[in-house]
Amino acid sequence: MKLLEYKGKELLKSVGIRTPPAIVTDNKSYVNLSYHKEQYRDFFFEHKEVVIKAQVVAGKRKKNGLISITNDFGESLKLIDGLYKKEWNGAPIDTLLIEKCLDIQDEYYLSILWDTRSKGPLILLGKGGIDVEKGEKPVSLAISVLDGLHDYQARSLAKAAGFKGRMMSGMASFVKKAYDCFLQYDCRILEINPVIKTPEGLLYAGDAKITIDDSGVARQETFKDVTEIEDRSLLTERALEARKIDYHDHRGVAGKTFVEFDGDIAVLASGGGGSLTVMDAVLEAGGKPANYVEYSGDPPKEKVRQLTAITLGRPALKGCLVVGGRANFTDIFETLSGFTEGVLDLKELPKYPIVVRRAGPRDKEAFAMLKEFAKEHGLDLTLYGEEMSMSKAAKIMVEKAYGVKA
Repeated sequence: MKLLEYKGKELLKSVGIRTPPAIVTDNKSYVNLSYHKEQYRDFFFEHKEVVIKAQVVAGKRKKNGLISITNDFGESLKLIDGLYKKEWNGAPIDTLLIEKCLDIQDEYYLSILWDTRSKGPLILLGKGGIDVEKGEKPVSLAISVLDGLHDYQARSLAKAAGFKGRMMSGMASFVKKAYDCFLQYDCRILEINPVIKTPEGLLYAGDAKITIDDSGVARQETFKDVTEIEDRSLLTERALEARKIDYHDHRGVAGKTFVEFDGDIAVLASGGGGSLTVMDAVLEAGGKPANYVEYSGDPPKEKVRQLTAITLGRPALKGCLVVGGRANFTDIFETLSGFTEGVLDLKELPKYPIVVRRAGPRDKEAFAMLKEFAKEHGLDLTLYGEEMSMSKAAKIMVEKAYGVKA
């Protein structure tokens, strides 16, 4: 889960890291610039100069016109209105973070991430700013998960990055707090660029790019309402809804990875390798997948029900392929029962062909149930077991969807 900047800064503030005074606005309430107008007016004239930031997960936001600085109240209203009229990656900009513009003496870069080589957190510290990748290489420190980050290590890291005296101690404390945040909130990546140093020698988080491990979301109370904190500019509404299925229910996987395409054949696939093989087979047969999604690990029927309703809720579909290899422990009757319930949740029953290729525990019961279901509701449903290859089933799906021999 990639957090928007304002939510990332809330996490940083919770561990004692300074962030600039700020307010958050959203365009659902900011009608004709009326949302919190009085509060915003008071905020602006208290701080005199503000930074207006579009809340999207993207690099180079300032270069892309998504961050503006102004000391003129009238101009700030026009900038706010202008950002709400923009789009990023084809999605509207929903939220703005408006902060006090700090007096910047220097800028630094801090990143903490999981390193596959050391099998633990890796801390990077160095010069920061808008073109950080063009600057000097940051110093690094690999941390043992069992030992944690000691004070002397944080001081040594700050010293190696060029800090001296009080600033060395200040940066060491900043790094320690960031590391606490990284562990406490199950982060995969925590990046602050810039870490702002003011003339008074105070350190602030000028930005926050934080990615939370999806497996840790259910443990975190602060992430319950994911639609308000996760970047939506990279996700369609259906993809966002599909991801939510797994956030607070870890019985199997259903929707964690959901990608929409421009095609018209819905695909509900089981098994990572098999699902990719099926996508290739659909394309090779001349079909156009509407999506890629995988459900596996014996998910309960209510999760498959949600995923089915989301996937088949897309308009103008010409076919649906439910496919997977032979399952070892996934209950085929349970998951295909979820599929039928999801179909019934649709506003209109599918008039397009449905091809199911599944095998595994309780598959005979599942197929008998599906035959009755199709007969009762007048569905064009074709069933195959493990005697049919997944690639051949995909080809048959394409032929049925388009009414031509693939």
